[in-house]
Amino acid sequence: MNRKFLTFIIVISGLVIIKSQNVEMNFPKFAGKSYDFILFQGDHQETVYQGIIPKDGKFTLSVPDSYGTYTGMSRWLITGTKEGGGLDMFIPGHHFSVSCPEENPSEKNIVYINNEGDQELNRLFKYQQEILSRYQSMLLASRSYDSSFAYYSIFKTELEKQKNEYVSFQRDLREKSDYISRFLSIANLTRGIGGTLSEQEEERGRDAADYISQNLDWKTLYTSGHWSTIIGSWISIHSDILKDPVNFTKQFKAITNRISSAELYTDFCGRVSYYLGQFGKDDYISLIAPVVISSGKIIHYEGSLSSYIRGTVGLKGSDLVLETYKESSKNEDFSAYRNQKDRTVKISDLAGSNYNQILLLFYKSDCGHCDELLRELSARSKNSNSKKIRIIGISSDRDKEIFSKRQNALGWKDLYCDYKGVTGANYKNYGITATPTLVLMDNTGTIIYRGASLKELQTYLKK
Repeated sequence: MNRKFLTFIIVISGLVIIKSQNVEMNFPKFAGKSYDFILFQGDHQETVYQGIIPKDGKFTLSVPDSYGTYTGMSRWLITGTKEGGGLDMFIPGHHFSVSCPEENPSEKNIVYINNEGDQELNRLFKYQQEILSRYQSMLLASRSYDSSFAYYSIFKTELEKQKNEYVSFQRDLREKSDYISRFLSIANLTRGIGGTLSEQEEERGRDAADYISQNLDWKTLYTSGHWSTIIGSWISIHSDILKDPVNFTKQFKAITNRISSAELYTDFCGRVSYYLGQFGKDDYISLIAPVVISSGKIIHYEGSLSSYIRGTVGLKGSDLVLETYKESSKNEDFSAYRNQKDRTVKISDLAGSNYNQILLLFYKSDCGHCDELLRELSARSKNSNSKKIRIIGISSDRDKEIFSKRQNALGWKDLYCDYKGVTGANYKNYGITATPTLVLMDNTGTIIYRGASLKELQTYLKK
């Protein structure tokens, strides 16, 4: 592991009473270089201090009082040079110092004072790597020879021994309550290292998902610098490996019960919605929306959070806002609205007596998956009258030329664009944060499917 983990000290700058957490730094070989001091807060890297290292190399980094007694990860980052550099540091909630007299800091020449956490992290990491190294050696040996080889049984015995030792180490690590142990378990997940050495992807995925939903400490994750990575991995496991919406909902409820902080829960739900959209699992949002809303922990449903209250299955679809669509639309069906100030088309008018269902495709012209759906739905739209399905494409393009080129190539009249990207009214009203997204409604405007899969959509289309 190349990163070095440190702890930080507490101080208030410029006043008589010392309160804030500080770390006393001494890096004489870095004199004259500028730096940033960054704290990790969920999905954000917050730069709390910037400065230039003085000639003697001695300076102080401070954690602002607004963070309280901070325990978590941070980053001291050298800026303004091609070489870059810096350290990822652990702040334990009390004072400590770190120094290095050399030009190239390393584990051997960096000296920490009052920093047991850093030493413990290095010790645990080395021990884990030793187990993994022995396991990999025995695994390779057992695969290189057949059972008739004289030492084959020894290889197999040692392989099982290292496997058991690894599982025992991970179990103990996950049961500990100190920050360093919890942090290493989190860092392991980002490297594909879980609580088991199984070669079965589903077993590894289930182990990781169970740990995230049942054991992971969310306060530790929030200050670890791995917030989005872990949440994205959890969504990926459910989307690509487990593929069980019931289990996903169950685990989401478990996490909801374990995150008491409204701030952390709001950030968590925002990330979940975003990644579900990215993985084309918008239908999962409908499953967990009641849990999110009933939690009472979210005050403002903005950005990716809007998908929990807008455009979900069972709700009425929002009316379409045409605004500048008059410049892009080839469809004469909306001509009656073009001289109105609001230029809003009611969902009920889209269906009327001519269609049984309405399908909205939210897309972008340079999106590969979107292009596949566009071509397929464009072909279907030409025959959709007989099937009583009206198919409408809503683009998040910002460039008129790009939109028009795609529209002309497809020859599809029901394509619209307001050139505002995902910040446009229709994207906001339907809580769309990723493309492609399909929204299917019945002739009353009630949403009956939301997702990104034509195969799944087929189940909901009327024959």
